[in-house]
Amino acid sequence: MKTNSSHSISARTTLAILLSLAGFGFLCAIPFIGTRAQLPSNVMTFSGAFDTTSPYPCATFSGPFVVPPGQARIIVNVNASVPTNDLAVTLVGPDGTPIHTEDNGVGNEAFDYEASPVPTGNYTVYVCASSNPLAPFIQPYTYTGTFTYNDVAASSNCPANFTPTLPAAPADAGPKIGYENFEAPGVLTPITQTSSGAFTVEYLGRSAFEPSIGVHWTTNVTAYQSDLESLFVTFGSNGLATWVNRRAPTSQFIDSDPILFTDRQTGRTFASELTLLSPDTVKISYTDDDGQTWIPDQTGGIASAVDHETLGGGVYRQDLAAVPPIVAPPHSPTYPNAVYYCSQDLETALCSRSDDGGLTYGPSIPMYVGTQCGGLHGHVKVAPDGTVYVPNRDCSGTQSAVVSEDNGVTWAIRPVNTCTYAAKPSLVGTGDDPAIAIDDSGRVYFAFSNFGTSAGVAVSSDKGKTWTNMYDVGAAYGVKNVAFPAAVGGSNGRAAVTFYGSTTPNGSATGDSNEGSFTGVWHLYVAHTFNGGSTWTTTDVTPTLPMQRSGLLRGGGADIVRNLADFFDVTIDNRGRVEVGYANGCAGGPCSQAAATAHGNAYSVTATIARQSSGRRLLASFDPATPTSKPGAPFVTAYRVGSVVHLAWNEADTGNASITNYKILRGTSSGKETNLATIKGTQMKYDDTKATDPTKTYYYRVVAINKVGQGSSAEVAAPYMGDACNGMVIHRNDPSHPESYGGAILTTAPIGPGATPVPTPTPPVLASAIPQLLIDYVSVAEPASAPGYFVFKMKVNTLSSIPANSRWRIAWDWWTPTTQMYYVGMKSNQAGAVSFEYGTLADAGVPAVLVLGETKIADLPQSPTGTHYDPDGTITMYVPKSGVGNPQRGDLLGAIGGKTITGDVPGVTDTLERSTTFIDHTFVKGNSDNSYPAATYRVTGNSTCGQP
Repeated sequence: MKTNSSHSISARTTLAILLSLAGFGFLCAIPFIGTRAQLPSNVMTFSGAFDTTSPYPCATFSGPFVVPPGQARIIVNVNASVPTNDLAVTLVGPDGTPIHTEDNGVGNEAFDYEASPVPTGNYTVYVCASSNPLAPFIQPYTYTGTFTYNDVAASSNCPANFTPTLPAAPADAGPKIGYENFEAPGVLTPITQTSSGAFTVEYLGRSAFEPSIGVHWTTNVTAYQSDLESLFVTFGSNGLATWVNRRAPTSQFIDSDPILFTDRQTGRTFASELTLLSPDTVKISYTDDDGQTWIPDQTGGIASAVDHETLGGGVYRQDLAAVPPIVAPPHSPTYPNAVYYCSQDLETALCSRSDDGGLTYGPSIPMYVGTQCGGLHGHVKVAPDGTVYVPNRDCSGTQSAVVSEDNGVTWAIRPVNTCTYAAKPSLVGTGDDPAIAIDDSGRVYFAFSNFGTSAGVAVSSDKGKTWTNMYDVGAAYGVKNVAFPAAVGGSNGRAAVTFYGSTTPNGSATGDSNEGSFTGVWHLYVAHTFNGGSTWTTTDVTPTLPMQRSGLLRGGGADIVRNLADFFDVTIDNRGRVEVGYANGCAGGPCSQAAATAHGNAYSVTATIARQSSGRRLLASFDPATPTSKPGAPFVTAYRVGSVVHLAWNEADTGNASITNYKILRGTSSGKETNLATIKGTQMKYDDTKATDPTKTYYYRVVAINKVGQGSSAEVAAPYMGDACNGMVIHRNDPSHPESYGGAILTTAPIGPGATPVPTPTPPVLASAIPQLLIDYVSVAEPASAPGYFVFKMKVNTLSSIPANSRWRIAWDWWTPTTQMYYVGMKSNQAGAVSFEYGTLADAGVPAVLVLGETKIADLPQSPTGTHYDPDGTITMYVPKSGVGNPQRGDLLGAIGGKTITGDVPGVTDTLERSTTFIDHTFVKGNSDNSYPAATYRVTGNSTCGQP
């Protein structure tokens, strides 16, 4: 039983100092914007101008705030209008005695006061100057705040029993669930990109960090949001998918934490972006027609915190029999559902409600403060009766559901604890956020990474007050590492949870799954229940080809193993098919087909949807009539080296019948493939040794056959890329992309929501193009004549003359205990004389943006037959393998990117790299791969021209 306590949060202080020194206004005020509905009686706002001359007791206070009997806690949250104005906030009780003073050295102060019960009476909040301000006060000296009370404190009915080994989920006796995987096509599309802020082109769906997904149940079109793209996907009757980018107008640089939510009842899709760091505001738009038209929310955005935003919605809760009665607030007659926006500050998690379909939002009400719940919260979900849930990974040491039963007015923390087992936060890295699904009966499914090493699920039928059926749904596959669970509900008793998992444990021989030392690979798994969590059936959606190699960072930072960021998402369509929106971190044949012992990864971020293609649905009325069906389309990758094309595939849908054969079809024109070979159904790869024409691109399809029939297929292309002796072309630039105009920033936005032609650069810059800096291709070779060396080449338009103070760089990802990125390149001085060098790249430490700093390892000696440049624009560089981490045969160099830079200031900028300064690039602008095809090279070992 809790007694008097008050909780302060001091984690923000150090960060505030660091960011103020860096010149970034990070800790911004959180204004409380008006709403159409009346403010609830237990959430009271106040504002004023604080006394800058005196600490407590001072002359500026607000109140009285009347707290009725039977309350368990008070939350006070105050924000200075100027974030650097250092406030101190004091809560004074009914007897005039100070209860607690919060003074963390920032312009935001929040704390939680709990008692059993909180004394009834009038409370006062004093807002004074800090006794030790970090910086001089700046006008205006105003502030805003909220005073909240409620009758629920964080508590647990039984001790938490944590164990890293949860019981294996009882197996469902029914047929398995099959899936097909769909990648976004590798086409250039107009887009506003975070790294440059220019209207340019990018490869569609190649920056799919932290994707979220929803389906418009009227049109059955899928929406997939990541970075600044709002992708709309239509699945045809032929089994193929059509992707188009219809970007929301509020998805603008420089933003972070994109999120999407589609209300399945109304079909409205919301796309949201946080303004990166300052000011702390969110920009939201919504569409009712799959992105054909968008409507932005209220001017200036609603209040937000700095991280992990989430959007959700559903019916209002009304329960007139409750004590006190819960009455749905007044809301728009044209939009029936509530919309919730929640985000996380360093001290407080806040949630706002819109009562007019997302046009305006009400006050930001604290759900909890830092000493109650830490770490990241998951995505908000609304039950069929209007109860609102937000999962959190660590509330007083236990993963918990934060629940509102009164439409977001008050919130209760309910630990996930069966009294036999409890949900332990992940101990790998800094952990990951859990997820909640709700079925049509209101049953709650809580999906979490238990200790970071098992895929936990628990079920509650009383809004999280008690929990049952806590199982490990990854045990059937021997999963030993788990990351980023997501969950979705369907009909009564039906739900699915999905997660990234690895069967390799952490250990001295296998490394840490949070780092690049990890020797395991990762697959995507989906577990289904059809009886309220009593039994489960789990599918490995990527059974043969992994979707990530090496580590998978759980936590912030700029490590190369953070290419998949913090979460992904899952939904269902209008026929109850589960759709998982995830990012493929091991895209392309070189990575996906590498041996299990290979070190390295592609570090790609490719938008991918895993879509249920067989088995029972989450909507019971659409269950198939028979347990067997035609097999699903294999997900095929191609790796062409010399005259051989290596094909391999995932088959995640056998149709619940054995695959008898695979048919391999080939053609030299898209869509005109003919039969090449038929192989047995247990074979998951095929080598075409007769792809001998280097002038042609070969196209392939793989068709699975079982006793029911043959399934559909998707096409994969294999253009000629060279061989390892003479050079494998990693990326060849399309000459029409905007950087071919000499690095012009396009100041005219693309018109319309769909794919439109790239606008003309303004002002015209064709006359000022710099051909010496325009990249044609980059390549890697390992000739037998140079044992122990890589040969990197960059081809630009010409090098008949050398521009001064310029750099030509090729960089790649390769993890060692001390290094994550290497580079090699040519550099010119003020006189145009060139030198060659190789070295390492690392985050330069600039807050909020990725600026890489070069550290030279050694100069490369120049020789007409070795490292040199030719007037035709070919730059050749011999790099000793021993100097760049010594990768071995079969290992992977990932995210290989070429870039050119000019206008360097010697000794100031000539060792820094930021994508906004690139004249040209090959679409790898940081430490993740945003190009197509994936820019990965598999090491051969200077002894063969083909595949290791």
